[in-house]
Amino acid sequence: MRWDDLWLLKLINDLEESGQTSYLQNGNELLRHAATVLDHQIDWNQDLWPFARELILAAEGGYLQWRDMSEHSAGSNDARGNTQNWLQQIWEIRLTLDGRDRARGRLIQVLQADSDEDDGRDITGMTLEEIAKAISDMYTPAQLPRYLLNSGVPQQFLEGLDATQGKMAYVFNVMDALHEGGSESRRTLRQFIGGWLDGRYHDAPTTDVRRRLIALLGQQGWHIQDGRLVIGERTYDSAGALTPLGRDVRLAALHPEVRAVAERYVESNSIEVGIFEAFKAINNRVRELTGLDLDGVQLMNKAFSDARPVILLADLSSQTGRNIQAGFRFLFTGAVQGLRNPDAHEQFRPLDPEEGFEALAFASMLMRRLDGASVSESS
Repeated sequence: MRWDDLWLLKLINDLEESGQTSYLQNGNELLRHAATVLDHQIDWNQDLWPFARELILAAEGGYLQWRDMSEHSAGSNDARGNTQNWLQQIWEIRLTLDGRDRARGRLIQVLQADSDEDDGRDITGMTLEEIAKAISDMYTPAQLPRYLLNSGVPQQFLEGLDATQGKMAYVFNVMDALHEGGSESRRTLRQFIGGWLDGRYHDAPTTDVRRRLIALLGQQGWHIQDGRLVIGERTYDSAGALTPLGRDVRLAALHPEVRAVAERYVESNSIEVGIFEAFKAINNRVRELTGLDLDGVQLMNKAFSDARPVILLADLSSQTGRNIQAGFRFLFTGAVQGLRNPDAHEQFRPLDPEEGFEALAFASMLMRRLDGASVSESS
């Protein structure tokens, strides 16, 4: 169960106003009542410390007070090590004036939704470090505090920190404090990271950084929804894997003839077959344009010959044109020899999606060159 400090303040306020102060007699009574309100079966191994931690954070924030009766008890008063005993020893729980103001300014129905968005799991330190590095690389030490404030980070989390002593450490320490600061501050952190990844706070991360961080967060069960991080199923794609949206954008950018032969293989996670089909389509198109009864390297050397080419890619009356013609002869020859032929004679080698789309982009570029080519009349 993910307890929410703001929800607890609201609950205590309702109990005070209704006179049901027996539930505030000690921490255990409050825990039982909170579970009843939420229709939650208490897990005595899992629920106690998170509940106590929210009470401690609220007290440290100046919102809650209680009488510590541990001096009258022989048991341990270690809140983390013996939480049930600690809850029994905090008596007469009550809101401070600040706590009452905060509780009355919030709606319980709104705050309960966070249990579906944050179950208390960590955002790993490694991930926070990568986010801190990406943000710190974009701003000067003087700009970072303003950027964080303008992005919704409360002033209190910036106090006592100096960005001039290390930009990355500065951003990391701010996020780490939010991560460990209770439900409200975790909510701020989730909104900050999600909004930054969505490009809502001034400058967005680069495409590569964003893709990697989304993959890392997904492996931990964090996903972006409406500009904030929310919990969900863990994903196990590599950090370099393409999202379905990214894959569709890449496919749409390919030459229509390349896309036509490769798309179904890309969508079935067989991009290696799609690459083979793409370069086979280039070979077939060169054969159709030239009418030559040749294949592969022989076809490309004859079609783009330096002396009497059948397919003209440039004005051969100039040295620049001849260089372009010769260069593309090597590209077309290398494409069928180095990319098509190995897959035609051996098992397909599994490819990372990035590498696969780079090969398809190369095929697309060659196909577009053929769109603008002319065929020699002497052919």
